[in-house]
Amino acid sequence: MQDLTDRLDAELRTPPPATFDVAATVGAGRRAVRRRRLAAGGAALALALVVGGAGVAVTSRFGDGRVTQQDRVQVAAGVSPEGLAPTDGLVEDLPAGYDPQHDGVVLVRDGWEVVERIDDPVTGLYADSQPQPIDDSVALDLRKGGEVRWVVLYQHPAQDDGNGSHSRPGGAISGPDEGIDLPDLSSWLADQRTLNFSTTAAG
Repeated sequence: MQDLTDRLDAELRTPPPATFDVAATVGAGRRAVRRRRLAAGGAALALALVVGGAGVAVTSRFGDGRVTQQDRVQVAAGVSPEGLAPTDGLVEDLPAGYDPQHDGVVLVRDGWEVVERIDDPVTGLYADSQPQPIDDSVALDLRKGGEVRWVVLYQHPAQDDGNGSHSRPGGAISGPDEGIDLPDLSSWLADQRTLNFSTTAAG
C-alpha cells in the first residue's frame, strides 16, 4: 500500500507536459477579440475603410456616445488637454477620433490616458487618393493598463453638402500592428507618413 502511495505522490508532484503552446493560443485569442471589436465598432461608428485597410474615414457620428464634459480626459504630465473631451462611444482599437459635431474637438474613450500628443503631424500633406490637403491633424499615444494604441487623426477643409450644412471629411490610422517593432509614437508616425501620405495630390 505504501508503494502505491509513494508512486501516486511522485506522479502527481510533476504536472504533465503542455500539449500546446499556451502563449501562442492566448495571443491568437486576443487578436481575434480585437478583430471582432473593430468589426463591430466599425459598423456602430459608421466608419468606412480607407488607405489599405489601416485607416478609417470619419463619415458620421461616433456611435451614440455622450461627451461627458464634467469628466476630463486623463493626460500625462506635460501633455495639453486642450481640445480633448471624454466619451464612452468609441471602440478600444480606435480609442480617439474627431467629434463630428464640435469642430476641432478630439474625443478620447473613457479609461484611456494620453501620454504623448503631437499637434499637426500631417497637416498640409495629402492622404492617399484625396484631392485636398489636410488642414488639421493630431497624433496621440494612448495607454490603458498595459495596452498601447498610437493614433493619427486628420481632417480636410469643410465641404458644403448642398443643404446648407457643412461636413469635415477626414480619417484616422491606428497602430501599432501585430509584429511591428517600433519604439515610440514618433517612429510609427514617420512610417505612416511614408506609407499613407504625400506632399502632392493624387493624380
